[in-house]
This record gives sequence, structure tokens and C-alpha cells, in this order.
Amino acid sequence: MKIFAKETLSWKQLQFIKKNIPAQDFVTWLRGNYDYLMCYHAGRPIDVNSYYVNGFVPADFDKSVKRFEELLRSIPYTRPYDVQHVLDTYKGQTDRFIYFILDKDDFIDGAPHYLIYGSELLLSLAQNVASFIKDYLKTIGIPTIFHCSIPLDQIEDFELKGLHERIRCSSGDLDARLNQIFSNYSIIIEQSVSGTYIVGHDHPTVPLIDYHSYGSYKNNVAFCPVCAPAP
Repeated sequence: MKIFAKETLSWKQLQFIKKNIPAQDFVTWLRGNYDYLMCYHAGRPIDVNSYYVNGFVPADFDKSVKRFEELLRSIPYTRPYDVQHVLDTYKGQTDRFIYFILDKDDFIDGAPHYLIYGSELLLSLAQNVASFIKDYLKTIGIPTIFHCSIPLDQIEDFELKGLHERIRCSSGDLDARLNQIFSNYSIIIEQSVSGTYIVGHDHPTVPLIDYHSYGSYKNNVAFCPVCAPAP
């Protein structure tokens, strides 16, 4: 099982691609030499194990709204609100696709809101109704980054082509090049993604910048029932 990943790509492999693999042949070469692409997905699941069982599925707006309404009742929040325009904004996106990234550090440095608040849809609903509601999202679930080895045959060619240009243009030492290649690179997959592709997860406890509240956030829960050390 060969995995194309930031953590395992070597200087020798990078130089080989740059010197020998033209852009038009890159995806074919990649599929011929690797079986999987290491991808990451983050959120605040209440039940981490359910992802291993059920995998990742696009958002169900009816269920999302129901969860949001339950949150409002628990606060309680009783003022009138209308969130249809928020749902319209996400229609054809989160209700159709699953989004992954290739560099898990992006969830720490660039997009920590997935770990702080969880679902981007729920965050948008909360922000739209009343800004303070989003703080309650920080109390739901546990910040989690899922590590997924996704088969390359599950990923469309156009999602992979951009890697060649990043490899070709990368410069500096190996760490710098790997950051230039993998950072801020998204992989979008339509419909569901099997939980069997999850090879692990972690619960980051480093301080995060909360760009939505101009403050900071730190998770203090390092383990869940799935990953807790044996007694």
C-alpha cells in the first residue's frame, strides 16, 4: 500500500517528478505509483467512533436545522429568526460534497474554526441568528482531525492535477517545498466517503487563534473512548 503524503514524500521523489514527469502525464504516473492520497478532515464529533462506522456524508440540511433548533432551545433563545438564506448559500456545496485537505497543520494555523466550532454550516447559522450563539458550539463534541488514506481511484483527475504545478514551482529546503505543495490544497469528493479509509485521528491541544471572536481557544481533551490509552 503506497500513500502519497506530505509526511512521506522525499527530496529524491520530488526531484524525480520535477525532472521526469510532464504535467500531462502526472495523474497517470501518480495512479500508477501510488494507491492512496493522505487527506484530513476536521470537526467536533460527539461520537468519534461513528465516523469509523458510517464514514463522512454530505450535510443533511433538515438534520442540521433540527440540531440547530435543539441548540437554541437549550440556551434558550426565543427571538424570531430566518436562516433560509444561509441554507441557500450552502446549497449544492456541503449538501453534495465532502471536503478534505492535504496538510493537517492547516487546521491549526489557517482554518482552526473547524476544531473550535465544528460544522461550518452550524457556525454560519449561529452567526446569522446571534453572534453569541456560536460560543455554545465550542461545548459540543471534541475537536478532532481524522487522518484518511483515500484511494486515488475515488478522486477525480482534476483534483490531482494541481499538485504537479505546485511540485514544479516549489523551492527552498524540503520542509519549505512540502509546505508549498500541500498547504491550503483541498480535495473535494462528491457524496459519501467510507469510514474504512480512516487510518487514525487526533485531538489537538495546542492553542488556536479564534478568528471569529478575536480571541484564542485551547482544547484540553486529548483522548476519546476510541483512542484512550489502555488502563
